[in-house]
Amino acid sequence: MSAPSLRKSLLIRCGTGVGVLLCILSTGIYLSVKQNMYQELDKSIEQTAALLANQVELENESITFEWQEGLGTNPALSEDGIFQFWKEGTDETTRSPALRTMNLKKFCGTEGNPQRRSINLPSGNRARAIGLRIHPFVLPEEMERMKARGKAIDPKSISYVLVVARDSEHIHRTLRWLRFILAGGSLLTLGAGFLLIDRGIRVSLRPINELTRQVRNRAEHQLDSALDVPGATPAELVGLAKNLDTLLARLASIRQRERDFIRHAAHELRTPIAGLRATSELALSQERTTSEYREHLATCQKTAVELGELVKRLSALSRIGQEGSLPRMEPVDPIEILAECLEPFLPLFEQRGLKVIRNLPAQPVAAHGDVTLLRIIFNNVFDNALSYSAPSAEIRIHGGIIGGQLEIRIANQAADLSENLDRLFEPLFRKDNSRNDAGSHLGIGLTLSLEAAAAMGATLRAHTPQEGWIEFVVALPIR
Repeated sequence: MSAPSLRKSLLIRCGTGVGVLLCILSTGIYLSVKQNMYQELDKSIEQTAALLANQVELENESITFEWQEGLGTNPALSEDGIFQFWKEGTDETTRSPALRTMNLKKFCGTEGNPQRRSINLPSGNRARAIGLRIHPFVLPEEMERMKARGKAIDPKSISYVLVVARDSEHIHRTLRWLRFILAGGSLLTLGAGFLLIDRGIRVSLRPINELTRQVRNRAEHQLDSALDVPGATPAELVGLAKNLDTLLARLASIRQRERDFIRHAAHELRTPIAGLRATSELALSQERTTSEYREHLATCQKTAVELGELVKRLSALSRIGQEGSLPRMEPVDPIEILAECLEPFLPLFEQRGLKVIRNLPAQPVAAHGDVTLLRIIFNNVFDNALSYSAPSAEIRIHGGIIGGQLEIRIANQAADLSENLDRLFEPLFRKDNSRNDAGSHLGIGLTLSLEAAAAMGATLRAHTPQEGWIEFVVALPIR
């Protein structure tokens, strides 16, 4: 299944949002225009109804429709006016000339109040209408005359239902065109919006595409080259780019370390393996006595032991610092651990005529560390002193608290020191021309010690306190 596209997702969501807004806007425009048009039409109908209601007069004991007297001078009323009067309680009705013999729908509101309604005209056209109950009016002079004759009539006793209508087909045609225009305009706007949004998204995603290209190039070619973050990169991506750059730099460092480690390990393993092959080939080249075979097998055994020790230390070096193998930090006495590690080396130092001078605190010193890692550090530093010290030289061991740390210094005399002491901590680095036990020293102890110190939060460094001397300093935080 293909991965979801961020560009497509943004385009669909933004387009959907624009579409919804266009629908809401178009609907609002349509409803607003419709309401305004019907309000204008209803207002016109109300004005006509008010005018016609005031033209029903009670005169000479009969009803006179004054609007009939002005039909000749008001063509709009005679040709376009659509209205009808019904006298309540009788079948008497009066129509506008436009209705001829046709009738409108009779209606009015509760208690005769005006009521608006959409109706169909007798012609079939749609229309808006208003229905209401009216009473004729009587002039004061006419009322006096009726009283004088003794035939006074109360106008409230005579009621008519008036319905005035106005054709609304033109409004429906206008609204139909408006719907078409709004729908077409919305579709065109939505299409143009999609194009503009797509363009904007593409431009906005360029930094991501550029970052992707740089990461791909680094993965394919060189991991240790820094990412070039463009100035136009959004602030949301700057942190991601920097963290990714840091991650790739760490990966490059790990890969370089692996390459160096493999190269050194291959170089280191080549010599003992070649020795094993040469010894075995020599032993098999001709018939030999039992003692001669034993001598060759002893040589092979010694080489195999060295290879086993090398593999063991390589395994230990690979485990230090890995997740799941964190150091076990606890209160320890480094001076006591140092003495325990020194004990098995004393006979070896004595065999080579090396003199050990100790200047350590008499009282226990509480520090924070890992016992196993401390043993690795001290054993490897002592092994280095045993391997590289000149015959009958001195080995000085000093300890003390300096700046809130316990510093243990182990110094020995050594010839032909490396100009760059940091190389002593490189994996499998050995100065073959100065070693006194070239057949057994593995060249990985100091690397393992440095990694062990770093895992505990301690430090291990080497320097030359005076000419012909090398000193290793282990600094541990005290409690």
